Amino acid sequence: MRAKLIPLVAALAFTPALASEVVGYYPGWKHEAFPVSAVDASRLTMALYAFVDLCWDGKHGNPEPSVNYVVACQEPLNGALAWRNEAEDSANLRALVALKKQHPQFKVVISVGGWDWSNRFSNVAASAPARANFIASTLKAMRQYGLDGVDLDWEYPGEAGVPCVAGEVCARPEDRQNFITWARELRAAFDTAGQQDGKHYTITIAAGANGNYVGDGAWVKELSRSLDWINIMAYDYHMPWEKSTGHHAALYADPKDPVMANGFYASGSVQRYLSAGVTADKLVLGVPFYGYGWKGCAAGPDGDGQYQPCAGGVTDGINGGNSYGYGMVLAKPGKRFRNVAAKVPYLYDAAGQVWITYEDPESLQEKAGYIKQQGLRGAMFWELSADDSEHQMLRTLWNSMK
Repeated sequence: MRAKLIPLVAALAFTPALASEVVGYYPGWKHEAFPVSAVDASRLTMALYAFVDLCWDGKHGNPEPSVNYVVACQEPLNGALAWRNEAEDSANLRALVALKKQHPQFKVVISVGGWDWSNRFSNVAASAPARANFIASTLKAMRQYGLDGVDLDWEYPGEAGVPCVAGEVCARPEDRQNFITWARELRAAFDTAGQQDGKHYTITIAAGANGNYVGDGAWVKELSRSLDWINIMAYDYHMPWEKSTGHHAALYADPKDPVMANGFYASGSVQRYLSAGVTADKLVLGVPFYGYGWKGCAAGPDGDGQYQPCAGGVTDGINGGNSYGYGMVLAKPGKRFRNVAAKVPYLYDAAGQVWITYEDPESLQEKAGYIKQQGLRGAMFWELSADDSEHQMLRTLWNSMK
């Protein structure tokens, strides 16, 4: 009887959850300032552990000098997982998995790649042996730590976000088709392992939100067949290296936005995927728990600094950059405004000439409403440590989704 029950359990595990997903990234490198004990697993369906690298030529894969780890891989095979810091990652993952005991809806998944660590995806996807090494290495990690799946954060197929050094290859014209092949092989292996283990191993991706990523849509529709869902990174539509201010995560188009025609807003991104034939239940809308700031911004005719020229990005944000976690935004001086068309907040400090685009609980409620209206799978956010000390953003997102 037991031999016959295992496939039944596995088959039941494959049924998609009816409840909306609330998926948050946990940045492993921030574990000292934001330990796993600070994670509110009662309001998450999944934590994506960021990030794990890929091994290539026996070392961490990224060949860009400023972010390259010139250290040996723990498993020196092309395509195998390469941990940022094996001892720290292991401790973090075990602590996250332990939270599942009290919170049965909570899953833990490793996210591979990210902006800095996507440079070897093209090589791995193009190589059958490297794809096989990745699959074997990932399944080993799933079973070793009690994980629930993998998130592939390739930025981006066909167009590497972080450029390669001379002599290296980071992107190929066939990347999209190779990604489809890789995901198909991973799906088959995960399904087989799931039948053996009596559970379902998820496969998700972090996907670009603009037209360049989706293209004609045919490839992403085919890719989605092997995925549990696609996490659309519906943020960073405007960035502080631009010469004028703009909303980085608008929900809807604002006619006043000079680049509105480019579809740089969340609902436009969702519609790209739906138009491509990706079903709504395989789309998760990404939202930011952070904002961006500009300095030297003119007040403009409305006195709010919106869509106005600036001197550049601020330098008092996270790690001396131009990014602010929501808790940091709350502490900034200035007057707070709302863009009624785009459904997002912004802040302008006239005295300091600082303009900040960000997300807040009210704009999250708007996006949760859109997610439910469109029948999407749920919401994803970057990232847990960017919330304020009261977890206002996560609480709002969870309550709005559930």
